[in-house]
Amino acid sequence: MTRKNSQSRTKNTGLIEKILIAMKVTRILPVLLLLVTACAPKHRIIECPLVEAANTENAVIEKVEMTDSLTSLHIRGYHIPGYWIRLAKGAHLVAEGVSYEMVGAEGIIPGKKLTMPEDGDSLFVLHFQPLPMNTEKFDFTEGSQDGDWNLLDVNLTGKRVLPYKKGMPGHVKPTSDKKTDIPGFVYDLGETTVNVHFLGYKPSYGNGFTMYVCSITGVQDEYQLQVNPDTGIASVTFQQYGTVSGFLLKNSLLFGEFNVAPGETVDFYCDLAYMDYVTSAQKKKGGLLDAIKPLFTDGSVYDELNNVPYHNVMVGDVFASTMKTPEIYTFSADDYADLVIKEYKAAIDSLEKMNLHPMTKSKLKAEIALECIRDAKNESRWKAISFRRASDPSVNSSFNPDLMTDQHIERITDNLDLLDPMLLLSEKCGYLSLLKIDMDNKEKYGNVRYIMPLINNVSMARKGVLTEEALEEMKKWDEPFFHRMCEDIQTRTCQLIESSSDKYEKTPAVSVDKLFEAIIAPHKGKVVVVDFWNTWCGPCRRALKINEPYKSGELASDNIVWIYIADESSPIDDYLEMIPDIKGIHYRVNDMEAEQLKTRDFNLDGIPSYVLVQKDGSYALSNEFRDHNLMVKTLKKLVE
Repeated sequence: MTRKNSQSRTKNTGLIEKILIAMKVTRILPVLLLLVTACAPKHRIIECPLVEAANTENAVIEKVEMTDSLTSLHIRGYHIPGYWIRLAKGAHLVAEGVSYEMVGAEGIIPGKKLTMPEDGDSLFVLHFQPLPMNTEKFDFTEGSQDGDWNLLDVNLTGKRVLPYKKGMPGHVKPTSDKKTDIPGFVYDLGETTVNVHFLGYKPSYGNGFTMYVCSITGVQDEYQLQVNPDTGIASVTFQQYGTVSGFLLKNSLLFGEFNVAPGETVDFYCDLAYMDYVTSAQKKKGGLLDAIKPLFTDGSVYDELNNVPYHNVMVGDVFASTMKTPEIYTFSADDYADLVIKEYKAAIDSLEKMNLHPMTKSKLKAEIALECIRDAKNESRWKAISFRRASDPSVNSSFNPDLMTDQHIERITDNLDLLDPMLLLSEKCGYLSLLKIDMDNKEKYGNVRYIMPLINNVSMARKGVLTEEALEEMKKWDEPFFHRMCEDIQTRTCQLIESSSDKYEKTPAVSVDKLFEAIIAPHKGKVVVVDFWNTWCGPCRRALKINEPYKSGELASDNIVWIYIADESSPIDDYLEMIPDIKGIHYRVNDMEAEQLKTRDFNLDGIPSYVLVQKDGSYALSNEFRDHNLMVKTLKKLVE
């Protein structure tokens, strides 16, 4: 009995001890949690964070500094020395759908221009409301307008390798270096559709991508891509003649090159991390080490060529253009030909020693040959530039170089393989038109011998004026595709012209020397701005984009008339696509009328050019209007 009671007391004592320990732990646990919380990091620094989608080369995040009171971005801004950048006052961060406003800045004043110093490099710090310490990603954004900076999915986990992007099919991968066969040029025509998937896209990224497509004739068509904000995909469909080469641009950054065949439906996958990668690798310490291939294609006969691994070797890295040779103005024609051949052979030897994909080498070899042709045909220009740079007082100012003959050019081209199929797949294939080719020498030139007459015929067909005689002559060519191409372009152009006569004004039926007065006569009593432009003119398009909002803003007035004059070098399809977005009166003049207006009437130095017509009908060339602010100021004063 006594024994049993002793055992019972022992058990009770153990139970009581456990209860007391549990009570102590319960009391101590909040204290421990408080200590752990107190010891949690209050200051977090991430150096050179990975940016998974960027739309600018002008800004790089060098450091993110996080405290419980601020999140600070140390940003290095880049631009041409003397140019300026401007940070929007509304710049902010977004994480998990929550916006964090900017509360301060050092080294830059939001909303004010910051002029770049001599090295084009400026460091500034932006302070924002504090992000939560456990934030893994955030967006830095100025807004969704063109030109706004957007650095999206800034990764704060310390990752240095880009994740496999959502939306990229598993079978789309870099081409194995065992693949060496390149499909040749496809001699056919058809409607092609390209769907560009922007990996990492968010609506705040905006648009601003341009796709350029280059045909065998050297004609370059431009497509402004409009991205669906819900899918991150932009699609474009166009009539294609033979294999085309092309490239994607965002601002001035090349996002990848490609080839596609006519009639294909091709998916492009564009990695938006590439913009930050390029800037990081070139300009900031600790930048990404692994190369990013910016563009893959899926669905083209040229996928393997398009998807070769990334490389940063350009033709200029291996081919020393004769333009760079000092004092080449002193070279004889023989010496210049020898120099071109020497530089070509040196470039090929250098290329062969490089550790590049076989297809990349083939592509670069063809581009070197095309650059060689350009150098041969630009002899006079290169020598003149060399002469001006030298400013050699011992040389007579009426410098007249010893130029190469057709025999010299032939000696140069004898070193080139003009049957290389890669020549026609290059965006620079238009250089082939510089050659004076023996049309009967099929053995040496193959279909290259048709390039020059094809360019002429396509130019006529795009105006709708290619003659039946020219078309009949093309039937004699070995390759029937060229005839089909020109015939199709001519037919489409004529149909467009016939169906669109009400889309722009008919040129007044007067002699060409009275044409300008006839165009402006109906608007006497008003201020008239006449803009000479063309669809293919980059500066014209930029000026139109800047000027257009003024018409519904500061220059909204019934007393200002806007007249736009283009000529037939603007392809009718491009012209009709553009003019609905340009508010004003439109004329498309023929070659003779353009010559009168541009040369005899105003002696234009280029386009865009502007003529200002006063209310009394007097007028003068006013190219000071290329300064858009001055144009606005002048016109506002005239209509006050």
